[in-house]
Amino acid sequence: MKRVGGAAAVLPLLMVAMAGFGLHAPSRTGARGPLPRARAGRQRAARTARGPSSCPLPASGPLSAAPGIPGGGKTVALTFDDGPGPSTPAILAILESFGVPATFFNIGVNETEWPDDVRAEAAAGFLIGDHTWDHPDMTTLPAATQAAELDEVIHEQQSLVGSSPCVFRPPYGDYDASTLSLARARHLAVWLWDVDTEDWEAEGSASSYWVDRIISLAEFEGGALSHPVVLMHNQSIPMPATVAALPTVIRYFQSHGYSFVDLLGRSGPPMSCGSTLDGESGTVVEPGGRLGPGTSVASPGGQFRLVMQRDGNLVMRTSTGRVLWASGTGGNPGAFALMQGDGNFVIYTASDRPVWTSDSEDHAGASLAVQSDGDVVVEGSAEPLWCAGSKDTELLAGERLQPGWYLESPTWLSRLVMQRDGNLVLYSIGGRVLWASGTQGNPDAYAVMQADGDFVVYSQLGRAVWSSGTGRHPGARLMLTGSGQGVVTSSTGAVIWSS
Repeated sequence: MKRVGGAAAVLPLLMVAMAGFGLHAPSRTGARGPLPRARAGRQRAARTARGPSSCPLPASGPLSAAPGIPGGGKTVALTFDDGPGPSTPAILAILESFGVPATFFNIGVNETEWPDDVRAEAAAGFLIGDHTWDHPDMTTLPAATQAAELDEVIHEQQSLVGSSPCVFRPPYGDYDASTLSLARARHLAVWLWDVDTEDWEAEGSASSYWVDRIISLAEFEGGALSHPVVLMHNQSIPMPATVAALPTVIRYFQSHGYSFVDLLGRSGPPMSCGSTLDGESGTVVEPGGRLGPGTSVASPGGQFRLVMQRDGNLVMRTSTGRVLWASGTGGNPGAFALMQGDGNFVIYTASDRPVWTSDSEDHAGASLAVQSDGDVVVEGSAEPLWCAGSKDTELLAGERLQPGWYLESPTWLSRLVMQRDGNLVLYSIGGRVLWASGTQGNPDAYAVMQADGDFVVYSQLGRAVWSSGTGRHPGARLMLTGSGQGVVTSSTGAVIWSS
């Protein structure tokens, strides 16, 4: 999807979102307003999702703190309940213009009314979660009815976007033991929140009072936490106050050192599956290829390695062993991974029971690629079918860039390359040099993020030929930002060097 840029692109959608009013959508904790109705004649037979889940096995209880990121630092997760609705296009445009991820907890009946918006959320790379079929209080329902509420949404999302949700938020935040058990059986992580903007109370109003109130609650409650999960809404009525407040909320967290993540822990902008600046395919596992216990596949040049551990967990690691992604299938000794002929990449137990899948079947001839940027991708004939979202964008203390290795910005706007001639160069997406260390003439030089916080280029013989001058900052790290800049940040997140 083409990325929308700037306020000028957002304003027309904001005007659309402010036009018109409709019936009340379901509200959150404590408010039991009118609920959305299924379209007349729609059959509500319980249907179960197909095949093994592509989601990792979730925690046994509910979660409410935003996932962390490699190397630490504050994170924030923006979440939108009760959609899709009339304001969905405006919300998507704002999120894309800022390049931040978010999670949408959709209601099944609303997905049937606004299917194109569900497809737009998925096409842009946002995480779509399950918020039940018609927003009941799950604690008032027997287990079989709760199961139907979950499965109907799973089935609807599979039919609309071809994948199943991995996260679930119970309406009103209410759940019981049956809710947790049913969600876990479907590999749905149960997510609550710890920052409530109470934007649903605006009831379609665009007044400055509601806009300011939403902003104040997000900043006051969220700014006091290191990993806030922010609750906003995307109901079946226009949400102009939410749309108007959203840019200010995003800017607040950006200016206070937070990294935006979705509830799977993916950071950086959406639409990040499998892209690279020059399109190299990586190290390929062809159809029929198998990773047995203890075997691995390295990226071109050996910067990253996909390891099928003997405990059954499939893990993507950096050269120093830092985990970029894991399948969450530990506890299955002897498990193996198979790139099937139908395009599905599946992890099986030693007894041939599937415990994880990329959910990319019906694409015969697809292959698995371990890319040079650290991402693991199932590639079809025209586009990526699945990716781990494990692309590496930073160096932590003790990590290095060997000749030919590189880091890529989360937005693919830039790439930092340790060239074989000894020059460390930051290139734009179009190949323009944005910055260089000026150390060419030192073949096979390498760059190291030192424990003292200094980022140094060393010659092959170990002589320092360039330094960021950031020593005396233990715990500092090098990273490429969403804007494509190279920075060294201190352990507190302060920028102490930039390209």
